[in-house]
Amino acid sequence: MEKVRDKIRLPFLITLSLDVPPAVELHPARRKLVQEGRRCDELFVVHSGWLVAFRQLADGGRQIFNFWLPGEVCGVEFIACRTAPYCLATLMPCRLSRVSRERLDASSATGAALAALACRTSLILRERIVSLGRRSAFARIVHLLLELTLRSRQLSGVDGPLPLTQLEVADSTGLTVSYVNRIFRVMRDRGQLEMSRDGLRLIDADGLMRVVGFSRTYLEEEVWLPPRVAPVAA
Repeated sequence: MEKVRDKIRLPFLITLSLDVPPAVELHPARRKLVQEGRRCDELFVVHSGWLVAFRQLADGGRQIFNFWLPGEVCGVEFIACRTAPYCLATLMPCRLSRVSRERLDASSATGAALAALACRTSLILRERIVSLGRRSAFARIVHLLLELTLRSRQLSGVDGPLPLTQLEVADSTGLTVSYVNRIFRVMRDRGQLEMSRDGLRLIDADGLMRVVGFSRTYLEEEVWLPPRVAPVAA
């Protein structure tokens, strides 16, 4: 007999476990919400806008390693750590809700939801490692834009423009701004990229997946949890 498995949709993992919906806050673009090394024990639910996570180095350099889009939940690491392991800022005007550690119940459903979010973040960061270590500059940039395009498509249903600058792409891929600019020009000449005041939009994203060998398996929209198992009678 086929086993029935519980299906949880990522964007609503946390909010469904709360008795009272959290308040919505409005934040302007490029406001730092969390400072690395300071105490933070909150999750952030993104209603609109984008969040960016990064490490700021002593020499002034910055490494961006993740973004969170509308409908996503950010900050599982903040719940697990005494102090924030990275900085978190708004990339554009955002509407957010904060969910403190105290507001999360101790049910197995909440624990499974947090574990699912942590696993998804881990898979995204593994792809970042592969890009930084082994992919060419062109593939590195295209892979990042494809990932964000697919995540946006999952949540909104359309391939809208990505609100990224060349600096943010450079800080995400470990490249210089001038190198990113050069690759963008090549992509525009090939008809693969459209640039506007609203951001970046890939043309024929599905075709670009074949070009760089992109696998979407780590971006599953739904997380499958093991079936509930009834205790065995003694």
